Amino acid sequence: MEKLQTTTLKIKGMSCASCVGRVEKVLGKLEGVVEVDVNLATERAQVRYVPNSVQPEDLTAAVARAGYEASALEEQEELDDSVERDAALQAQQHEVTVASVLGLFVLILSMGPAFVPVVAYWLEAVSPFPKFWAWVQAVLTTLVLFGPGRRFFGPGLKAYRHLSPDMNSLVATGTGVAWFYSLWVLGFPAWFPEASRHLYFDSSAVVVAAVLWGKYLESLAKGQTSLALRKLIGLQSKTACLMDDQGQERAVPTALLKVGDCLVIRPGERITVDGLVKEGRAYVDESMLTGEPLPKIKGAGDRVTGGTVDLDGRLLIEATSVGRDTVLAQIVKLVESAQTGKLPIQGLADRVVRVFTPLVLLTALVSFVVWMVVRDDLNLALVSAVAVLVVACPCAMGLATPAAIMVGTGRAAELGVLFRKGEALEALSHIDMVLFDKTGTLTEGRPVLVGVHGPQPDEALRLAAALESASEHPLSRTIVDSARQRGMNPPVVEGFRAVPGFGVEGQVGGSRVCVGARRFLEQEGIPVDEDAMNEATGLENNGCTVVFVAVDLQLLGFLALADPIKPGAQEVVQALKARGLKVVMVTGDARRTAAALADKLLIEFHAEMLPQDKARVVVDLQNQGYRVGFVGDGINDAPALAHASVGIALASGTDIAMEAADVTLTRGDLRAVVTAFDAARQTLSNIRGNLFWAFFYNILLIPIAAGVAVPFGVHLNPMLAGVAMGLSSVFVLGNSLRLKRISAFEEAL
Repeated sequence: MEKLQTTTLKIKGMSCASCVGRVEKVLGKLEGVVEVDVNLATERAQVRYVPNSVQPEDLTAAVARAGYEASALEEQEELDDSVERDAALQAQQHEVTVASVLGLFVLILSMGPAFVPVVAYWLEAVSPFPKFWAWVQAVLTTLVLFGPGRRFFGPGLKAYRHLSPDMNSLVATGTGVAWFYSLWVLGFPAWFPEASRHLYFDSSAVVVAAVLWGKYLESLAKGQTSLALRKLIGLQSKTACLMDDQGQERAVPTALLKVGDCLVIRPGERITVDGLVKEGRAYVDESMLTGEPLPKIKGAGDRVTGGTVDLDGRLLIEATSVGRDTVLAQIVKLVESAQTGKLPIQGLADRVVRVFTPLVLLTALVSFVVWMVVRDDLNLALVSAVAVLVVACPCAMGLATPAAIMVGTGRAAELGVLFRKGEALEALSHIDMVLFDKTGTLTEGRPVLVGVHGPQPDEALRLAAALESASEHPLSRTIVDSARQRGMNPPVVEGFRAVPGFGVEGQVGGSRVCVGARRFLEQEGIPVDEDAMNEATGLENNGCTVVFVAVDLQLLGFLALADPIKPGAQEVVQALKARGLKVVMVTGDARRTAAALADKLLIEFHAEMLPQDKARVVVDLQNQGYRVGFVGDGINDAPALAHASVGIALASGTDIAMEAADVTLTRGDLRAVVTAFDAARQTLSNIRGNLFWAFFYNILLIPIAAGVAVPFGVHLNPMLAGVAMGLSSVFVLGNSLRLKRISAFEEAL
C-alpha cells in the first residue's frame, strides 16, 4: 500500500460552520483524499492523501472552486503567520471603522427626527429638495454594503451558486433585501401601499456594521486562543552564528543549518538547535522544557536543546537535530496538530449545520408568507424575514469546539502536557481507569542507598564499594557513589571474581570479602543471627533490595537499596481516586517489590509483567468495559500505550517519546498526569457549554425574530439581531478563553 502524505492548507474566507462543511465536502470528494480536518478557529485544513492520485495544487484548486482561497503552507511559514494575521486584523479594523461611521450617520438620519424633534426641523430646513436626506441614507448604505460589506456579498453569492448557503449568504440576503426594498420604495413609492413605504437603510447599514464588529472581536479573541502556540514559536531563533572550518564566524538563517554544523552560542543567547557541546561551560536555563527554575551546568559532551537559554558562558555546539527534527519544533507541531484536530463531540454540531442554513432560509420565507397572509403587513413580513436571516448565523456553532480546543491544549502545553491529537483530549476526559508502570513512572527509576545495617555498617559499605567498583551489576554504581558521597576511599581489591546470580568476591588486605544476595551467604555457609535476618527480611518485604557483606565468613553488615517513590506520587494517586478514577499498577518487577509499593500507595497491582503482558492487561480491562489510560515511559511500555484508550508518556529533555503515546508530559513530572486529566475534563465541559449556548441562542432567537412573540408586543429588530449574532460568537470565544485559567496540579496543592 502506498504511503499516505499529509499537507496543511491555509484557507481564507471561512466564516462559519457551514463554510467548514463545504470545504471538507469538496476536498473529501477528490480521488485519493483519505481524511480531511478543517478548523474554523485556526483557518487550517489538514489533508491526508495518496500522492499518486492527487497533488497539493489539486487540493487548492478544489477549495477555490468552492469559493475560498487556499494555499499550501511552506515549512518556514507553517507555524508563524503573525505578520499576515496583523495585516488582516488592521484591514478588519478599517472596515469596522468605515461601516460604523457611515452606519451611525444613517442611523441619525433615520431615527434622529423621531426621537429629537429639533433634528427633524434642522434637516428639513437645510434640505435642498424633498427626500434629500433619504437619498443620502441610500448612498451611505450602498457604500457600507458594497464597501466593507463586500466581504459578505461576494462569498455569500458564491455559496448560493454552489447550492450550499452559509453565514455570508444569510447576512447578504437579509441586508440586501432590506436595501433593495428601501431603494424601490424611495424610487417608486406609488408601487407600494402607503403603510408599507418604510425605509430600512438603517437596518442594512447597522447590521453590516454590527456583524463586522462581531467578526473583528472574534478575530481578536482568536488571536488570544493561539497565544500559547505563538509563545512556543517565539522560542525558535531565526538566525544562528555558524563557525566554519577556518574558525570564522558568520550569521546565517537557521533554515540553512544542517546536522554537523558548529554553532557559537554566547551568554544571554537562545540556543538555536539541538546539539552536543564541543567546547565551553555555561549554565543553561531549560525551564521552557523541563519546568525546572534552576539552570543546569553544561560542558563538553553534554546535550543542549534548541530554545533553551545560555546564561553565562560561551558554548561551541555541534548540531545534532535541525529544522523539524528539533525537540522544540516537534512540540510546536504537536500542539498545532492537537489544535487542528476535530473531536467526536463536534459531529453533533456538524450534522446540525448541514441542514441549518437551508432551514433558516425556509424559516425566513415562511415567516414572510405567514405575516403577509395573516396581517397583510409587508412591513412586518419583511422585518421578520430579515431578522431571521441575520440572527441565525451559525458562527457560534462553528467556533464552539475549535476555540475551546485551541485554548485548552495551548494552556496544557504551557503546563507541560502535550496532546498529540485533539481526539485524545475528549478520550482522556472519559477515562475511568488509570494503569501506571512502576519503574521510572511511580518511582525514580534509579536505585539509592536507603540504609546500612549490621555490626560494622561503615566498614561494610567501604568494602562493598571496593568490590562493586569492579562489577558491572546495575546496583554497583549506586553503592560506589554512596561510599564516595560519604568521603570513603575504597581499598584495592585483588583476585576479584563475579559469581553470576549470587554476588562478587575478592581479597582485601589479605581477607576474603563476599558481597551479594542472601543465597550467596547460604551457599558459603556464612552464619547470620536471627535478629539481623529478621531485619533484612523486613526491608525486603518493604520493597528494598538487600546486599550482604561478609569478611572471612563473618557477617559485617548489609546494605538496603531501593528505587524511591517519585515526589508527589501518593498525592497523584489520591487525586485521581478523588476524581472517580480507579488506579492500578502494572510492572515487570518481582511480586514482593511490587506489593510493597502498592501497599504504600493503596492501589491494586499486576507484577512480573512483560511488555506484551501489560498490553494484554489493558485489553482485558477494556473488554470488561473500562476506558483505560496507561501511564508509562513511552519506550518499553509502547505496546500498552498503543492499546490503551489514551496512552500517557512521561518524558524529559531530549527523550520526549512523542510518537509513543497520545499525551506526552514534557517535564517528566508525575503530577502532570492530574493536570492532563483536569485540562481534558475542563475543556470538554467548556465545549459542552459552548455548544449548549450556541444551540440555545438559535432556538430562542430565531422564533422571536420570526415574530412568534408579536402578539405579546415583542419583536426583534434586524439591527438588534445583528448585534445579537455578533455577541453570540464573542460569548463562545470569551467562554473558551476561561480555559487559560487551568492550573497545574502542583500549583493547586
